[in-house]
Amino acid sequence: MKKTLIVLTSAALFSFGTGIMPADTYFALPEVSAQYQNPAYAQTDMITADGYGVLPPNMPFGQAKLMARRAAVVEAQRNLLEAVKSVAIDSETNVEKSMLINDTIHSEVSGVISGARVIDEEYIRQDGIYRVTMSVPMYGSGSLGQVVFDNVIGNNPKVPVPAPSPLYNPSANRVNGSYTGLVIRARGAGLVRTFCPAIYDTSGRAIYGVYNVDKKYAIDYGVVGYAQGPQGWDKVRMGTSRAGANPLVVDIVEVRQRVANKCDVVISVEDADRILAENRSSHFLDNYAVMFEI
Repeated sequence: MKKTLIVLTSAALFSFGTGIMPADTYFALPEVSAQYQNPAYAQTDMITADGYGVLPPNMPFGQAKLMARRAAVVEAQRNLLEAVKSVAIDSETNVEKSMLINDTIHSEVSGVISGARVIDEEYIRQDGIYRVTMSVPMYGSGSLGQVVFDNVIGNNPKVPVPAPSPLYNPSANRVNGSYTGLVIRARGAGLVRTFCPAIYDTSGRAIYGVYNVDKKYAIDYGVVGYAQGPQGWDKVRMGTSRAGANPLVVDIVEVRQRVANKCDVVISVEDADRILAENRSSHFLDNYAVMFEI
């Protein structure tokens, strides 16, 4: 009778793709242009799980119903924890592994589960059971993302994205200078959504990742946005995603798996230099206007 769901919901203008709830508060970051402070571009996924409780017999109905509800809440929280454990942090680890080696993460994840919200509930009369649906946010204040980024980024300031290769000639390659964002197309490549994705080129150079993002921004919005399936791809095509109305679109060479998860993308050296050269003019990486199509 148990059922655990990882449900991805969308804000009005953006479709993500695997588990979370909208934050009520969004932070305006001074270094980020107003275009990318719009809450419509935030990740709005939640991890959701059901729990069930059986009404005990030989007890007044009201008391039995209350006890069944309590049992359903406990089971939903247990199911939530199991779902949360499987969430990828990066290509090397997931939440469960981090909890095993870091007592702070274990404690903070437990706190997130304890603070889970009841978003739906019902008494199923024909079965004599009570169902509760609970959720925890992946982004925003008090979220799983806050636990992750507090421990991954800590108090370190963001690292600037690199410059193009010294041999790259922006004039010869006709830098556009008006791109609103970056779209990385990885459709059908088996890319796993994660809190800490990265973009590399085929030489192994890191182009963009979690350390290039302000921590508060990462907590509220994520390092990248994910567009999954036709509905998500349509948001990108219509210019209503985080990448804006005129994104630079680049295809991947492959998906990179370092240890456990296929979370990182690899692009050509030529595309990497083009992205970094365009960013000097348009600053879309500096504004974190990055979407992965999966």
